[in-house]
Amino acid sequence: MKNNITLIVMGVALSHITKDAVNTTKMKQDIRREYQQIMDNAKDIGKHNQLLSVYAMGAWFIAMNRVNQLSPDKNCEIMIEGLRRSRIFHIIMGNANHYLSPKRIKKQKRWADDTHRRIYENDWVVNLLYGTKEYDLGYDYLECGICKLCHDEGCIHLAKYLCQLDYLFAETMGLQLERTTTIAEGGEKCDFRFRRKKL
Repeated sequence: MKNNITLIVMGVALSHITKDAVNTTKMKQDIRREYQQIMDNAKDIGKHNQLLSVYAMGAWFIAMNRVNQLSPDKNCEIMIEGLRRSRIFHIIMGNANHYLSPKRIKKQKRWADDTHRRIYENDWVVNLLYGTKEYDLGYDYLECGICKLCHDEGCIHLAKYLCQLDYLFAETMGLQLERTTTIAEGGEKCDFRFRRKKL
């Protein structure tokens, strides 16, 4: 996935967000170089894929774990806290009203249906579930791009740490995420169920 401006911007942003994971300029440069190599080798998921930034986060997390001497738990904590402090991240994520708007859900439904065409080998495959009494919006992920990337990079054990970011994404938007199983931990699917937080 070479020469994608989104991936370049994400690399710069993630370098700043995870600055607590490095203690020398050389280590910072080594993580950037490793990230770029992972992305250059990564299977294409489409330059307009709405989960491209998540794919980039996966590559950055792999690079962090290869370069620094910290545990995956610690690197995950650093990434979560860095995102939590990032104003830009909060702006990009938006809020529950936007995420659950009928217009956005309609767009998400089209996207979910398109994933079943399996145009890109490393893309996610997902079913959108309209709200019920138990939740406002649900997704069943049947295939996971992060798991595929980690598998390709020989570090499938790291995928489960990135699943923790989903709770931060929900929290940032004012949503509650409930999930009982993930592909990264051996499940057949990832069952995301979102609902607005009660005030």
